[in-house]
Amino acid sequence: MLLSLISSMAFPSHVGAQPTIAGRFTLSGEARWGSIVLPAGEYAFGIDESSSLPLVIIFSSDGTGRGFVLPRSVTKMGYSDRGRVTLHTEDGETVVTAVYVQKLGLVLHYNAHTTKMEMAQKKTLPEPKLDSYSAAK
Repeated sequence: MLLSLISSMAFPSHVGAQPTIAGRFTLSGEARWGSIVLPAGEYAFGIDESSSLPLVIIFSSDGTGRGFVLPRSVTKMGYSDRGRVTLHTEDGETVVTAVYVQKLGLVLHYNAHTTKMEMAQKKTLPEPKLDSYSAAK
């Protein structure tokens, strides 16, 4: 019963639903989108709108899943905006900064300044100091 409860919380019933295919794009070089690094190639992406921040699911051209990312924030598209993916290059690294989803009228914003080192960094704790009683044990 506990396993059933955990699985229903971890994998809600809407997770199995098919995302709306929101668009396609081609990368001419490697780019990072959130924590995912995408090699050059053709991609499609879908949007799962069931949460407060839309979950973006990325597919490669052969239809296999590449991963998913959550936006930092979401805004409405302007009247003259068109669907597109915007990229930013800094220190030789290209990252996705925004996705304009025309079908939904939304702009999904991603943080361009999160570096790989920040994402992979592990918090280190100082070694505890031993008092004479602990050291004698």
